[in-house]
Amino acid sequence: MLSILLHRRSFLTGLLGATGAGLLQACTHNAAAADTVIAPTRAIPLDEAPPPVRACGAATVDQIEGPFYKPRAPHRLAIANDREPGERLVITGTVKSTRCAPLAKAELDIWHADARGDYDNDGYHLRGILATDEQGRFELRSIVPGRYLNGKRYRPSHLHVKLRAHGCEELTTQLYFANDPYLDGDPFMHSSLVMPHRTAGGVRRAAFDFVLQAA
Repeated sequence: MLSILLHRRSFLTGLLGATGAGLLQACTHNAAAADTVIAPTRAIPLDEAPPPVRACGAATVDQIEGPFYKPRAPHRLAIANDREPGERLVITGTVKSTRCAPLAKAELDIWHADARGDYDNDGYHLRGILATDEQGRFELRSIVPGRYLNGKRYRPSHLHVKLRAHGCEELTTQLYFANDPYLDGDPFMHSSLVMPHRTAGGVRRAAFDFVLQAA
């Protein structure tokens, strides 16, 4: 009987140890981002908030980084302040793993052009890092980026995003807006990255759910 109990204890200990190791290696919340500014969340009326465009399962499509990324952007709640020229923009959504687990304190490193289509390469204007809350939710507040020429044609309006979460592969991607006249023929645009949007009260509201792959 004693040998059976010892065997059972050894088996359970090994099982718990393996499970714990698996959890540590899983795509989980980002404990290292404890000092990151957490984006506030608020209830948006259903007639204003567009539906999320992704479900968990398949990881969000990656995109090129482009030539304008700058590391060490400041942690801030709003990418653009109230004095920034341009159409106000609010994007809400979640960050989850491919197993549908919400990723708390996942970092969203965001940068985009101003209303004229220009990037600030000298400072951190329209650049910033925010993080998801404990339910993996985020709220991005900025302006709608302007378009700019890429060769002989304009790129559609877009935002660049890098996402980081503990145990996940870093994702670099871009977000686009439905009905942009320059979506068709753009060499980088992917249909799964196009956000539905509505304008209410002078603010364009969009939604997007990111899905990160385990590292």
